[in-house]
Amino acid sequence: MSAALRGLLAVCLLAATARAADTPEKIAHGKDIFGIRCSPCHGETGGGDGPAAAAINPKPRNFHDPAFWRGRTPDQVRLVIKGGRPGTLMAPFEGVLSEDDIDAVTAYLFATFRPAKP
Repeated sequence: MSAALRGLLAVCLLAATARAADTPEKIAHGKDIFGIRCSPCHGETGGGDGPAAAAINPKPRNFHDPAFWRGRTPDQVRLVIKGGRPGTLMAPFEGVLSEDDIDAVTAYLFATFRPAKP
């Protein structure tokens, strides 16, 4: 087996393992956290229209926007949840949420809002 083929196989296995870790329980836990911590800005349905959104500029992310998801990876989303987003009111949740909680919110966002690939 060539080195390139072994590398491709390793990447495929890693990706399959990462997605398998997003269990229904983990996604449900992420939904619970989203409802408490995220929905005041992002809205109950992730449309960026929570009760606090009217007073926020720039507006909170609308997770229903397919353009947001284009090329977006779980690691990128996780970094924003953990570290916040400079220039916005997206606060960092590091120290507020555990690493497992941040992973759960990331899993929930991807499972719920990311458009299916054609």
